[in-house]
Amino acid sequence: MDFFNLISKKKKDKKEKTASYPNATGNSPKSVTRPTQQPYVTPIDPVEQYVKESIANLKQYTTLNTKELEAEAIYLAAFLYMKGSSQINFELDYFSDGLLDKIPSKNFNIADKVFSYMVKYGEGYYGAEERDYGINGYKMNIRMCPNYGSYVKNYFTRAHKIESGKDFNYFKSLRNCLWKNGEKVIDSPTLRDIYYKFNNGAFEIMIPPYNPLIIGHIIKIKQEKIGLIIKQEETTLRCESNDRRRTFIFHFNGGLTPEYLNYIVMYRNDKCDMISYHKD
Repeated sequence: MDFFNLISKKKKDKKEKTASYPNATGNSPKSVTRPTQQPYVTPIDPVEQYVKESIANLKQYTTLNTKELEAEAIYLAAFLYMKGSSQINFELDYFSDGLLDKIPSKNFNIADKVFSYMVKYGEGYYGAEERDYGINGYKMNIRMCPNYGSYVKNYFTRAHKIESGKDFNYFKSLRNCLWKNGEKVIDSPTLRDIYYKFNNGAFEIMIPPYNPLIIGHIIKIKQEKIGLIIKQEETTLRCESNDRRRTFIFHFNGGLTPEYLNYIVMYRNDKCDMISYHKD
């Protein structure tokens, strides 16, 4: 008997054994209708829901592209791993109630899942290459940067407008220059998105990706001489960071309101240089 005949015989024997069986009266029914068992549907993975909801929120503020989704994945994974620690002193208030409580922290294996779901919901802008890079990248950032929580907060404040991010002023710098010893070293056309605000003598500023949230106080100056030009108090604000590592001077042209902000100078006191940010 060859293989196909053997299979045919087994099917025939099975059919003969299960064709019918007697009921309580001893008669064989013509047919038996068995209830159909519905397949068990596993609820969506909380990490998948986390990624799905975050992308939906991100789309309210920006157009999706590879660069935006790379940053989104890295910071989503970092937040999952770090949440509950002293570095995460803020909330992501745009998620469904109780969702974050369903996802354990301090677990790289769970946080890694963000990147696979980003491929699924990234609308074609995020692929395997970005996934593999991101999985390694966020872990390196957490291990090597002792204050990485401030970078995570910086990202969600500006990208998702959480908490005080809703009232930050925005300054689009089309050009930035590096100065040393009063001389320009580099004139770069790299775009920088700067977020800042003033409140009762205090100030906050973020200049992604290298300067996370910086907090300090405002020092009004009556005048400042730069070359042959004297800037008056009504057009210049000087701000010092609380750790004294950064000094900012905001230069306005016409009044101390966001629409008149012309350029910003940042003195990096720990590096003995200066960077200027210009809107044109």
